[in-house]
Amino acid sequence: MDTGQLVLIIVLAVVVVAAVIIAVVVGRKKKTELNRRRAGELREKADQEALGAHQAKAQSAQAEAAAVQAEVEANRLRREADRHAEKAEEASGRVQEHLRHADKVDPDVRTDRDRENDADRGRDRDMDTRDMNTSEQRLTRDRSARESAVREEPLRERATREGSTRDDSVRDGSVRDSSRRDGDRNV
Repeated sequence: MDTGQLVLIIVLAVVVVAAVIIAVVVGRKKKTELNRRRAGELREKADQEALGAHQAKAQSAQAEAAAVQAEVEANRLRREADRHAEKAEEASGRVQEHLRHADKVDPDVRTDRDRENDADRGRDRDMDTRDMNTSEQRLTRDRSARESAVREEPLRERATREGSTRDDSVRDGSVRDSSRRDGDRNV
């Protein structure tokens, strides 16, 4: 290798190294500029979000103040309702006292003892009525069963004569599929 080639290789190496250094420096400057722009955008976005956060805090504070005010109003209304209830209770007590006094003064008013005796008599009357109703229901059921059997017999004979294959098993009002209807007694 001669010296001219060696100088040329060294010059080329220096030029390549200088080009690489220049490329790295320019790349760093572009990257730095890009990072500055990105940081500026992030700061703007953060400022907007901070404004939104402040507005949300203000709305939250307003809502909390409204809730506290509503609670105070509710407590006031509750106290007022309690006062009205007390007044109503007092008025009701006075009315009851006036009625008791009127009952004492009125000669036509029956006493508690009279009412108890009437209640005992009423219970006895109710028991007798229930017993009578039960026996009447039994008689009515027996009679209605006999009457329906008598009514169904000629119908079956006529259906047999006419060659009908109709099933009369649901004629008594029952439902074949075990569902219930409004008029069913045996539920």
